[in-house]
Amino acid sequence: MAEEPAESGESVSGDSTSRESASGQSTPAESTAGADGGEKRVEREPQVNGEPVKPAAKRRAGSKQKAGGAEGANSADPNRLSPTINSTNPVFGVPTLKHFISYSRVTHALEGYVLAALRENRRLDHILIHGRPGTGTTVLARALARDYAPERFEEFDAQGGISYPRLKRALIKANRRGVVLIRHIELLDPQNAALVSAYLAGKQIERDDVTPQAHRQRPPWESELDREIADSARTRDGEERKTAPITPGGTIIGTALVPMQINYSMRGKFEQMVHLRSDPKALRATLVRAMKPHRVTIDPACYPRLERVLGTLTDGTEQLARTLLARAAMEGHPYINDELMKSIVEEDLPTRLPDAHYAAALREHLAGRKVREASPGEVERIAHETQWGAMAAHAAIAAMVRENRSRKRSELPPMPL
Repeated sequence: MAEEPAESGESVSGDSTSRESASGQSTPAESTAGADGGEKRVEREPQVNGEPVKPAAKRRAGSKQKAGGAEGANSADPNRLSPTINSTNPVFGVPTLKHFISYSRVTHALEGYVLAALRENRRLDHILIHGRPGTGTTVLARALARDYAPERFEEFDAQGGISYPRLKRALIKANRRGVVLIRHIELLDPQNAALVSAYLAGKQIERDDVTPQAHRQRPPWESELDREIADSARTRDGEERKTAPITPGGTIIGTALVPMQINYSMRGKFEQMVHLRSDPKALRATLVRAMKPHRVTIDPACYPRLERVLGTLTDGTEQLARTLLARAAMEGHPYINDELMKSIVEEDLPTRLPDAHYAAALREHLAGRKVREASPGEVERIAHETQWGAMAAHAAIAAMVRENRSRKRSELPPMPL
């Protein structure tokens, strides 16, 4: 006779027994027969309708994780600093913190040169881009080469020295729709400068035979007879064939900080010359836009201070951006007002930039005006003009005075014995 199930909800199926409470939760109760015939109790996770029920602690932890994920995905707290901010990561994917916001006319002119070269199926004009440090000469040159999409592209930096054979090979390879970028072209040595000047003038370049016949690499399976036949095919009337000269057909893009140091004969052969000027408003707009991926907002009340600092401090935009990110991470707040910006510029930025950097920027700002000592009045005046702060102004004046004194001592003639 079958046993009827209890009215309290007890059910029997096979060898497992589960008792459900009035709230719908179940308590595990299972017994299995061991090897010795005795019963062995095995604990299982409670189940409701075939699905396991987590304990209360696990349920609370899971609900917190879900709530946290939903909050981070849908409703991020604007007053909470993003954990992705890291002052060591580069702000831009380019070497310098510049963008061509204010250079619309320059970029439009360069785009016209590129389109004309592509439309007429000819090489790109030789272009010289010059400007003071930090104006983005290298970035603009690389962007120009990228838009032109040359078949061969090679970049050199004359500041560290350039090998003459390597530069000559690069110019020969660039003969067919290629581009050679030479940074700091004003620092070329006389031999390389003569080569570049001849290439700009369209003179033919003799191709060097860098591997003599005696040192040519031979395949290991080539026999002596094959070598004699190959050597006789390369000679004509007992003399080796001379390689034909190369007519320049590529493009040279040069960047310079001081174009007046370039030889006049070379400088006059560039078909296009572009001068980049520093624009404080463009630098400020670039800095503000660079902070957006890091969820750092700059109050518009800081714009006049930023433009004054970036306009007087040469090539200091990237360091200021790193300082802003570091200070925002320490403060734990992504909003930077004018008071916090003043503290960053006057207290944090001087620790990242050397005194010589401030001295060079101050010398350009004074434009020939002489400062003989770091007096309190002079420091206050420079700090007010540049918005650098008293600490940076004092360091810049002191460094500039030291440099002037050392230069005078080196210029004085030796005293007779």
